[in-house]
Amino acid sequence: MQYADALRYLYSLGNEVLTAKLGLHNISTLLESLGNPHRHYDSVLIAGTNGKGSVAAFMESVLRKSGLKTGLYTSPHLVRIEERVRVQGSLISAEEFARLTERVKDTVDALLNPQASSQVPGSLDRHPTYFEMVTAIGFCYFAERSVDVAVLEVGLGGRLDATNVVDPRVVVITNVDYDHQKYLGSRLEEIAMEKAGIIKPRSDAKAGPLSVVCTSDDPVVRDIVDEECRATGARCIHALDEARVEAEPDTRGRFQLKFNFPRGLTLDVRIPLPGEHQARNAVAAIRALMVLQTEGFPIDLEDIKEGIESTRWPGRLELVHGDPPIILDGAHNIAGAESLRKYCERFLRSKRVVLLFGVMRDKDVFEIAARLFPLATEIVLTAAESERSAEPGWIAAQLPEYRHRYHYTRNPQEALSLARTLASADGIILAAGSLFLVGDLQRTLNLEAAA
Repeated sequence: MQYADALRYLYSLGNEVLTAKLGLHNISTLLESLGNPHRHYDSVLIAGTNGKGSVAAFMESVLRKSGLKTGLYTSPHLVRIEERVRVQGSLISAEEFARLTERVKDTVDALLNPQASSQVPGSLDRHPTYFEMVTAIGFCYFAERSVDVAVLEVGLGGRLDATNVVDPRVVVITNVDYDHQKYLGSRLEEIAMEKAGIIKPRSDAKAGPLSVVCTSDDPVVRDIVDEECRATGARCIHALDEARVEAEPDTRGRFQLKFNFPRGLTLDVRIPLPGEHQARNAVAAIRALMVLQTEGFPIDLEDIKEGIESTRWPGRLELVHGDPPIILDGAHNIAGAESLRKYCERFLRSKRVVLLFGVMRDKDVFEIAARLFPLATEIVLTAAESERSAEPGWIAAQLPEYRHRYHYTRNPQEALSLARTLASADGIILAAGSLFLVGDLQRTLNLEAAA
């Protein structure tokens, strides 16, 4: 199978959110037929509404710095699907991705047609989804490359997400807020229960209780996490309660942090990712790494410092230098938009902001836009190259009070050109509302840089 064929096949399975079918039977059956690759290495599992990708990036960077061979599985991708699967910080190659797609596809075909195969241990309820297929590809790649530990970002929810087949050494639950209510429930309690579904007894009772690092400060969420830990015998660590943190930002909003943990442990570290919310993500990552340290992972304080400080995670308050400069940020739900609003009000007060905005129509568009539109003097509405994208005119109709600031073009490349024209010499372009939009703009910027 060639790379282009692999992409066509996977994308033929439908949009990973619109066609999501939560449940563990199919992914478990598929992985069993593939030799249960996820049992060949240790794992860390991270759930939450926002911040889980950043926590995963922080942890992988530190674990790699400590000398371990690491895998990293995240979603969605920004530009290339290979971004989802990394070993030692490097993306899986297109050739390896295509080869493993063919292997997983052949296994699925055999499971769906058991009469034609004598090696099938179980049966599938249906064809695996896009996300289940890519998860299986990632798990197989990690096993083939003999990683020591894989850091895994949950895709959607937690309890029934395809990643939740692993037996993790530690789990992390970041903030819990409103997103994907169609699948996770309309109430915060329901969403929190789905996220807390990654808490479970360890397969080896002799290993002791599973450690659960939680950085939510919402009492409802904390109570649910506490209750799930009690029910499963896990140990809950509310990291924000434990650590005293002194934070001092630079002019770009990158924080120098001094952590004071229990037992007199201190750590001074510069967070390379801008935004006050990244301090919380760093606390989650560092506390989870401390758990792994107690379980025998060869991590020392210098590894933590160097690993955190060398972390890169594109599309999260990412600054693209130029005239005018551009900030790319997903901000694809209410909590993400609120974090971005706070960042802009604190660090972009003196700037004339031109907002380049596109969002998925299944998001809470009004609440996201209501937090971001007041920040901008001009607003360029566009649509990412996704079937889920909201039309610019429809977005405008949700907040007609900003009609005098609106400019429209459905094409993200044209939107970027228009935003550049609107931004003055002291201005800045803020592109937000969707990671898919960020990916489209990164493609354009990469092409410009290569020209």
